[in-house]
Amino acid sequence: MIKTILLFLLVLFLAWFTLDYFSIALPFQEITKVKSKHQVTTKAQEASGIDVNISKAIHTETIYTLSKLLEQNRFYNAITYYLENITTDNLGKIERYLTSLANTNPAKALEYMQALLDSVPESKILKLMIKTYITQGDLVKAIELIIQDKEDYTSDKEDKRLATQLREVSTKHIDSLLERNEFAQLITFLEEMIAYDSADNFYKFRLAQLYMNLDKVSEARTILDELQYDEVYEQNVKSILNVIEKEKDEQYKYAIPLQRHGEHYVVNMLLDGSFFTLMLDTGATYILLDEEKASMLEVLRDDLVLQTVGNDVNARLANVKEMQMGNLTLSNIEVTTAPFKRNGIDGLLGMNFFRQFSFLINQEQGVLYLNPK
Repeated sequence: MIKTILLFLLVLFLAWFTLDYFSIALPFQEITKVKSKHQVTTKAQEASGIDVNISKAIHTETIYTLSKLLEQNRFYNAITYYLENITTDNLGKIERYLTSLANTNPAKALEYMQALLDSVPESKILKLMIKTYITQGDLVKAIELIIQDKEDYTSDKEDKRLATQLREVSTKHIDSLLERNEFAQLITFLEEMIAYDSADNFYKFRLAQLYMNLDKVSEARTILDELQYDEVYEQNVKSILNVIEKEKDEQYKYAIPLQRHGEHYVVNMLLDGSFFTLMLDTGATYILLDEEKASMLEVLRDDLVLQTVGNDVNARLANVKEMQMGNLTLSNIEVTTAPFKRNGIDGLLGMNFFRQFSFLINQEQGVLYLNPK
């Protein structure tokens, strides 16, 4: 009997011990598996150059959430988090963060916006980028992004909105360039916009107006002839063309014969008794003469530097006592002299000459008409 009782107690003890063993050993094994898996992940991350702490922050979701990363301004980590947890809500959090940052640190916000756009092209952040660039005064970049946004056509309504915004920002840019007298840059911009959308006559008309202001009547006339039947600009175009025709019919005091030289016009003249052939160039600030041929002129200064497309050129300021071309004679004209080697041309007839006159270049007749201002 006693043996039976002892055997029963032994069985109970063994059962209790076995149950206690599994209750301890199994969780430990699971923890070991998790730990081993984490060690493998960590080694892989280290091998790929990923910051292990950042990865822990991103994957331990109960501690490091997207909101926490944005609060800490860890934006690139936030993008990584989003790419692994793509939801509309998460994308909205990032966009709201960037909207707020644009008000306090627009330069950093634009950097982050570009990073988001590169990683998530379907985000709506492009509109915020455009708005921020406009606020910062970088209208050229804003125009580039508006055109980029227009190319990703989504609907007629959105396309119309972007077209209106493009016109508004372009107008601001045009006015800004006009205010700073940056005419060459403005001509380039208008030509680029015409090439982008040849059907939008707004840019053609603004270019024609600019040419008129610069006394480039021939260039303006070419554009205006194309626009005279446009419903929007018809009346304005006809008014300008009437002015051109009136000026053309006026009796100019001086009529200087011109000659063709390739795509340009040249004029022959006497400078202090020496014969020169100069190319008409309303983009040049001063009359420029080849220094070798103009060596007889009185030098006023010898320390000038001319900025050219290729490089800077040392030049001199000289005085022409008498200039004769056709039936026109001028006295004491300042010119610049520098090396100028071009077959058949001795220099450029620049704006310090033209600004003294109202002028018209009649290409059909090959005549330069001048009236003193």
